[in-house]
Amino acid sequence: RMLSALLCCGPSFALPRRHFVAVSAALAGPPCHTSAATAPPGFEARRVEGIGGGFDMLSEQPIADVDVLYPPSLNGTWVCERRVAAVEGDVGQAQGAWKLLGGTGDIQSGEKYYVRFVDLRRSSDAMTGLDGRRYYGDVFDRGFEIESRTGGAAVRWDARTPNLLRYEREAGGPGSAAELKVVERSVELPSEKGWGSNELIRVTTTSSAFGSSFDVTYATRVQRRWRRATTSEGDRVVEGLEIIKTYRVLDGVAGVEMPTSTLKSTIRLTRPYETRGPQPK
Repeated sequence: RMLSALLCCGPSFALPRRHFVAVSAALAGPPCHTSAATAPPGFEARRVEGIGGGFDMLSEQPIADVDVLYPPSLNGTWVCERRVAAVEGDVGQAQGAWKLLGGTGDIQSGEKYYVRFVDLRRSSDAMTGLDGRRYYGDVFDRGFEIESRTGGAAVRWDARTPNLLRYEREAGGPGSAAELKVVERSVELPSEKGWGSNELIRVTTTSSAFGSSFDVTYATRVQRRWRRATTSEGDRVVEGLEIIKTYRVLDGVAGVEMPTSTLKSTIRLTRPYETRGPQPK
């Protein structure tokens, strides 16, 4: 019930519409940030510092390395099944962002792959369980997910500095390699009603034209909401809703008040073995 309500009313996801040069259709999303070429001293382009509620995607101001925390009962490996439920706005931008965030195959087909949660045993990861006791929360292994979801991409990611991930797919070509950097994050800690996260991610990939290459930057917001449930047979599952928004980017500033596309997906996590019995904390 909670997930269906979010699915109907959740926020939108969109990719930027403007770019110096159109990227390959495989990216399906227009570039937002331009050329890596260096201008002569005194001729540097002036950057717009804000557009209404804009966010500076090129800012290098770091955010805390405390990742999204999950209940310790999720520790270990799960089978992830995800399916796109709705696309609103610019379909090409939504599909481009979906691919750059790890989507593989046909966007209309379901995906199935493994994910895992790890316990880093850090004081910053302490949380209170539903029983009132203190536990170490788990973090989502982002590198493992990209590798599993893409079918073997080379991934660089460190769970202790989780805000930056780089990957390169074996196939190569436009959009096959990207850098994902979380530039803003808010977290809802686990409770009886579930838990969630909201992350603004700078996605950078490389394109080329007329014999030169340049970076293309996208602004994407990924919002996730989770809850625990059980199947009719009594096995434990985790149900999730993911909403991805893309935004128009002008001179490195994302217009985060007006998304250009929204992509909503349902996610279901099940153990690769039977889990019938009482629910853990």
